[in-house]
Amino acid sequence: MAGPEITFGPFRFSLARRLLLHGETHVRLGSRAAAILGALLEAPGELVSRAVLYDRAWPGRTVTEDNLKVQISGLRKALLEYGDLIRAEASFGYRFVGDVGVYHPSKRRSRAPGAMHAPIGRAAVIGDISELLQNDRLVTILGPGGIGKTTVALAVASELEKSYCDGVCLVELDRITDGSQIYAAVTGALDLPVQMAASLDQVLLALHGRRLLLVLDSCEHVTESVALLVESVLSGTRDVHILVTTRETLRIEGELVWRLDPLETPPSSVPVTAGNVQDYSSAELFTRTVCRRTPNFAIDDTVAAAIADVCRRLDGMPLAIELAASMVDVLGIEEVRRRLDERFSLLWVDRRTAIPRHRSLAATIDWSYNLLPKRERVVLGRLSIFAGPFTLGAAIAVAGDDDLDMGGVREAVAALASKSFLSLDHRAAPLEYRLLETTRAYATRASDAADDRERVHERHARYFLDMLERRDWDACDSVADSAQLRGYIDEVRVALDWAFSVKPGLGIALVLAAERLWLEFTSLAQGVPHLELALRFADSSPDVGPAVRSRVLVALAAAQVYVPGLEGASLYEHAWRAAQIARDDLLEMRALYGIIQNMLLTRRPASPYIDAFAAVCRRSNDAVMSRLLLRWSAFQAFEASDMTLAHQKFEAFLNDRSAIPRRVSLYFGGIDSIISCKVGLGLTKFYLGYPDQARSLLASTVSQAESQGHVTTLYFVLAQGAIWAHLASGDFQRVRLYLRKLEAVSSLYRPWRVLVDVFQALLIREEARDLEAAERSLTHNLQDRFILKTGTLHPTLWVELADTRRRLGDLDGAEAAAKQAMTQCLGDRDGRLIGRHHPVLARILMARNRPGDLSAARSLFRGAIELTRAQGIYFHECDASVGLAELELMAGRAEVAHAVLKELLGRLGDRECVPGLDRAREILDEPTAGSIARRQIARLS
Repeated sequence: MAGPEITFGPFRFSLARRLLLHGETHVRLGSRAAAILGALLEAPGELVSRAVLYDRAWPGRTVTEDNLKVQISGLRKALLEYGDLIRAEASFGYRFVGDVGVYHPSKRRSRAPGAMHAPIGRAAVIGDISELLQNDRLVTILGPGGIGKTTVALAVASELEKSYCDGVCLVELDRITDGSQIYAAVTGALDLPVQMAASLDQVLLALHGRRLLLVLDSCEHVTESVALLVESVLSGTRDVHILVTTRETLRIEGELVWRLDPLETPPSSVPVTAGNVQDYSSAELFTRTVCRRTPNFAIDDTVAAAIADVCRRLDGMPLAIELAASMVDVLGIEEVRRRLDERFSLLWVDRRTAIPRHRSLAATIDWSYNLLPKRERVVLGRLSIFAGPFTLGAAIAVAGDDDLDMGGVREAVAALASKSFLSLDHRAAPLEYRLLETTRAYATRASDAADDRERVHERHARYFLDMLERRDWDACDSVADSAQLRGYIDEVRVALDWAFSVKPGLGIALVLAAERLWLEFTSLAQGVPHLELALRFADSSPDVGPAVRSRVLVALAAAQVYVPGLEGASLYEHAWRAAQIARDDLLEMRALYGIIQNMLLTRRPASPYIDAFAAVCRRSNDAVMSRLLLRWSAFQAFEASDMTLAHQKFEAFLNDRSAIPRRVSLYFGGIDSIISCKVGLGLTKFYLGYPDQARSLLASTVSQAESQGHVTTLYFVLAQGAIWAHLASGDFQRVRLYLRKLEAVSSLYRPWRVLVDVFQALLIREEARDLEAAERSLTHNLQDRFILKTGTLHPTLWVELADTRRRLGDLDGAEAAAKQAMTQCLGDRDGRLIGRHHPVLARILMARNRPGDLSAARSLFRGAIELTRAQGIYFHECDASVGLAELELMAGRAEVAHAVLKELLGRLGDRECVPGLDRAREILDEPTAGSIARRQIARLS
């Protein structure tokens, strides 16, 4: 008992806790009787007035003497033969007349063991739980094994220890085998002498009057007994607060449940580097654990990416991360990462010094798995087939069979969720469940016979085949449905891995159903291995018809947009022939559309295929396909550098307000048809000399693409239009904004990253004037295979490399790059390329200034001016005219220079802000030709 105690006869009374003991037996007194006895014992032998006793027992209330007499009578009975020691003084009060002593017991405060290290990433959680415990008496920390419940509980106990005058008592229940041993565990933790078998009454007596934090750790295997104990303690004490750690809630009144989340892991959508990997608590824990064994552990960007991957795949589970990190000094980070591919061989990595349930991941899960009824074990094993989150409906479809009906699966799922085997996402609609990766790996190993596993695989594959075939894709909202549909991608991958090894016919059906899903989320590249398997099976099986084969070929060819080196044109050619055999107009048009797209992206003639597409359109009499034909004719005019015609065709396409179904946009080109034409129109306006209109249109198109949530469409808008137009206009702030967006998009498909790098190179060249860095980046990235598939952008970038080398003074390198650009020229009418190439090459010759170089440069400038003027490419005409004027100034022919620029400005019309116009006006405003020439020579030198 804490505080001084008054003793008389065989009785002891604690003044602080108002607790009366007869020997070691608790004497039950009401609160008023205890208050009266305390007042009398504080002044033994002295008269205590009725007013004082009223105030002690009924503070703030008005009572009569009869109330006091009733309490005195009950008190005398409780004291047995010592009741006569309470004497009444008529009309005055009462006094205690017995001999009393004062006993001061040793002051012992219970303490919980402290942690060796502060928990990483748990500061906010510890603070929040500590605050809850100060306001509520019962908090349960809930979570699966290995998530760090005990660690957090001990940290909370350490945080709050000074708030409890009797300290903290930790009761470890992991070693007891049944609920009857709980009371002994509590009394033992309180270090109380026990003369007989421990009981609930003894626990309550020991806790009575104490201000204490009771921590009950690892309660899941004795949940019912713990619930009874906790209810009794809460009702039988006033100042005992309880913190419980468990994998299953107690489900009693007053319980506040804190579901402990895993540590924060680096998101896959964010590039992880040595500089930012430690910002994530899971990676910080991994690194700290490794450094204890390997103090000189160095982290570069490659190691940081490996750490991030390990932490993600271990779901941020602290125990799993510590076990994996403990093997790095022996295996190395890449080997640890590889072992995660082996269905979690790290489950059985052992730590000798840990408590039994934490020695390995398997032991941690064993602890709870062995408590499950058979039905729940069966359902858990079947649910481990899912690669990610799943709904209750999916669980019933996959886990149910003739022996396990819908109700049985539903009850098992609810039970598994309550026992922390399944996590539950309440934000999803409908609710979604998932297994942690460690639990999934364990359940896969522990699941029953192989034949049952095969049946589960087939139900899983057919469930998602049915979901994909029944879905109304035109009504799909990519933004709203994103999370669920992205989850389908992983499930389809699992199903296809199984199907092509056992039931390839089912695999082909599923791969064709999944094509639209992959297109929707720019994931077609992920489907390439399964599409290749489907094609192999289609080629070898007589049961597969030409229509199916054509569909597989078209889907595989479409992936070439995302996969470097995959040649799509020949695949589309095969698909076209198969579609013709199958007499399927839609498949034939898809194949032709892909051929046209591939030809234009690789700068090859597409006219014969456009004509063939037009013939099929006429035969099918499909209005939507006819609109797509207009789209291609607009882009063909654009690629042919006929800007006026391209502008007319793009506007005609966009002025037609009839809807194009989403499936058509995705099946034909993989991007939104209307948005792609807006990009084409924006670029056309830019080349025509209306950069403000172009930037405005392209900016709104970026916003429209973002609102659709389709990654490929947004990539096309940024990489093929918006960034280039704003960069050429000098709007560097907007370029930086768009580069961030493109970088985020490219994190999903690494081949796209090359365009981020080349645009950043051009930005630092123009804004920071860092020519060396720009040249290095452009030289490196132009060797990338993916950049070959970016249409006119590819040779244009070679021209930009040539111009960068010219500025650096590397004239030989500049000429080589300019020559490389022209290997992709479409002919002497390729105004978009020639209009940029010839002025750059001319400036290279001006810098060389060998005999005949200025004359050759003059011819290049004039050739570019004539061609771009004829094609309406005012943007390039302006640059070439300014270049020619500067050349003439060098030659001392100011009048000719002025005439060139006056002719340029005479055609200005309503154009504004065309890059190069300010320089043209500056030349015209110079006072004398001599000063112009001197300035020009200084500029070039």
